[in-house]
Amino acid sequence: CAPTAPRGVLERCGTMPAPAMAMHDMEDGVSSPSTVNPQLSSVRKEGGGNEPRRCGSSVWTFPIVGLTVVLVAMAVVLLVLVLREHPGGKDDSKVGSPPERHEYDGQYEIVEQEGARIPPGGELSIYFVGGSNVVWQTWPGQLHGYLKRLKYIVAPRNYTHQDVAFKAEEAPICDDEAEYSSLATPLIARPGWGSWGFAYDSMDDCVDTPLFGETSGLYLFRKTAGRYVSCLNGWGCRPWKEQAHQMVRVSDIAEDAGMADVVMLSTWVNDFKQQYCKYKCYNGTFLDHAEIAPITIANIRRVIQAIHVVNPNAFVVVMALYPDAKRSLVVEDTLDDIAAINTLVEAGVTQEPNTAFVNFALAFGRDMFQVTPPGHPNCRGDRLMATQVIHELFEHGILGRALALPTGDKANECLNAASCSDIVDKACCQAAAICRVDPDGTCIDYGVGEGAV
Repeated sequence: CAPTAPRGVLERCGTMPAPAMAMHDMEDGVSSPSTVNPQLSSVRKEGGGNEPRRCGSSVWTFPIVGLTVVLVAMAVVLLVLVLREHPGGKDDSKVGSPPERHEYDGQYEIVEQEGARIPPGGELSIYFVGGSNVVWQTWPGQLHGYLKRLKYIVAPRNYTHQDVAFKAEEAPICDDEAEYSSLATPLIARPGWGSWGFAYDSMDDCVDTPLFGETSGLYLFRKTAGRYVSCLNGWGCRPWKEQAHQMVRVSDIAEDAGMADVVMLSTWVNDFKQQYCKYKCYNGTFLDHAEIAPITIANIRRVIQAIHVVNPNAFVVVMALYPDAKRSLVVEDTLDDIAAINTLVEAGVTQEPNTAFVNFALAFGRDMFQVTPPGHPNCRGDRLMATQVIHELFEHGILGRALALPTGDKANECLNAASCSDIVDKACCQAAAICRVDPDGTCIDYGVGEGAV
């Protein structure tokens, strides 16, 4: 076998030679793609002469040797073919499609790499679990649409969870909504819930506790990372609300999501929004970011572990906390706090194998958030989120083809571009907050979305 193609060796391209790839089993949670080289050394005559030496009854030596060489060569070829089909004798049927390569003639500028788990044009399945940002935003649908337009085969699975939906019905209508609105994108969403609402199978470990600020009554809390966290769900963990006593069992999530190749988790945004409801979900106890992060990490890791029990090959993507918003604009004053939170959570959840954390940036001084409901990225922000997911899947060797994006200072320049008509580089347009690449290849304006203001 030839050595693995080094990750990070990228090529902006229209075409590339078709790779012959095989997926080996996971080791320590990291996929080990390898490239099988079927080329065999040519058989050359040796011994310094053009004719074999004939000696008495040895007249048959040359034909026999020649036949032997041919048979050995055929056996080697057959062995290589078998290894290509069954590397290591393992069953990798749950990891994307066979390594077929489809030429790309679409609207975007792309990058490609060899040795990815899911090659260009290959098959994969996706699944989303989260709070309101999964059902009130468009990034799940936009991600699905990007994968289709990058010529991947996004395959349906027999998802049967009672709460699974296949479209974000309450999300804004974006300029390019027609490109993904007909796609069935599986998602489980619970607006207002924290990470604990998706991480347990029962309330057996919860204890009756007086609720801070209430005159009477005992309510269920459990200790997570040494802190009391409500066993109730919904915004503010209000016990008189019906959804407070509902559950989305982690084992049920895992059974459904475990059928997917890539699972997106965005379950923890509200863990860090408790200041708006007097920290009721933490029983009225003020917790700073460093104290909340271990709670979040513990809960997310429970979900990841449950998914990997069902399917160790599932690649889990944990989405970052997005910036604070003041109406439609990014609040720049708290960006350092948001970055510190994301750093803590990333360090914790990526201890799990087959897991990535996806950070992303939103533009300053541009309309990036919905006003109603407040604090949720609009179509522009969602497009940037979807773009970054694809980028990270490429960087982690999951996808063999992704959108080309600028790097360094150019990335920030493109993100905050003030005019789309002045952008001639597709990669820059693909990274610009207020732009998108039209099917004809030009860079055009991209709006906030109908219903986002």
